[in-house]
Amino acid sequence: MKIRLLCLNILILAVVFLWHNSCSPEAQSPSIAFPYLWLDEPGFGGDIDQQDIIEPSGICFHPFRKTLFVVSDEGELFEIETDGTPVSSIVIPPGGLDLEDVTVHPRTGLLYLIVEGDDIILEFDPDKKAVTRMFPVNREYQGDPNFLQKQEDDYDNGIESLTFVPDEDHPESGTFYMGNQLDPSCIMEVLVPIQSSQVETAEARILRVLPFEMKDPAAMYYDPKRNLLYVVNDSDNILVELTLDGKMIKEYAFLGNDQEGITWDEEGFLYIAQDSGGIIHVKDLR
Repeated sequence: MKIRLLCLNILILAVVFLWHNSCSPEAQSPSIAFPYLWLDEPGFGGDIDQQDIIEPSGICFHPFRKTLFVVSDEGELFEIETDGTPVSSIVIPPGGLDLEDVTVHPRTGLLYLIVEGDDIILEFDPDKKAVTRMFPVNREYQGDPNFLQKQEDDYDNGIESLTFVPDEDHPESGTFYMGNQLDPSCIMEVLVPIQSSQVETAEARILRVLPFEMKDPAAMYYDPKRNLLYVVNDSDNILVELTLDGKMIKEYAFLGNDQEGITWDEEGFLYIAQDSGGIIHVKDLR
């Protein structure tokens, strides 16, 4: 009888423990909500997209032009003012490319776009409105030639986010950080020969994989003032602050849905490109 009661008590404790961990807010979502203020409309607002861009999947603020560049899954690159006023748009040849993110070199002003599936970085000159070079990412890492797995029979959910981290002492003037969506989900530092090579096509290679693990790192931004990475998991609406070594500093419950691009302008305003549509513009209250 005592053994039965002991087993019953253990079972009850196990059920209570599992229920607590599965139902507690801490287990489901971050306890810190990202502090922001909607613009333009009391309580809600701030969508500045005036063109109904289909599946906007990446965004960056250009420090020289003081404009935003947005890429779409449909292979288009848009330049817009910070209030959403259209400036220009171009279909990146050959068309139909799945563009997933865009970042800018803060010294040269050149843009770098990632093509998902092919996992190629395109260098784009916004003055010439032309692709100038391309950098296929080598899938090999630590002896595994297919570390970034290539899906031949299905869509290849590859590199989803991209940001440039400048370093004036680096031979390439800096490195790129990327988020791979699946197979495997990871955040990588990648060397791209933007200084040492002048050929039209040159290979990029993985330097390291950060120890921080995140499912579907869909949007990424480097903050030079704090020397931190901001990475978004769009399926769970989570934003994390990371050191460049992959140590998590803070985790936020994040606004928006299907957030596939994030950037901040010089005044500290935040812009979010939503793959489901819309470019959110809010005031960052941190």
